[in-house]
Amino acid sequence: MNKVTKEQFKEIYFKYGKAEDGWEQDYWDEFYEPDENPPMRYNIELPKTDKESRMMIVTDHGSNEYRLFFLTDDQEEDLFFSS
Repeated sequence: MNKVTKEQFKEIYFKYGKAEDGWEQDYWDEFYEPDENPPMRYNIELPKTDKESRMMIVTDHGSNEYRLFFLTDDQEEDLFFSS
């Protein structure tokens, strides 16, 4: 993962986030726009292939960081539907 600024994180969020997946301005404004106390760090791992099209964001309050990364459709299904 690469450490980035909040502005770089926001740029990637809007470049890759799809409104139909819920990544809209309202979501950004509610969860990422307010300043956090303690301040959060921002990390990004860009897609390595075109198949990695599912943007995911993890909020880790224990580490005070957000992690934005991408999965394939199959990886996302496995994440949520594997037993």
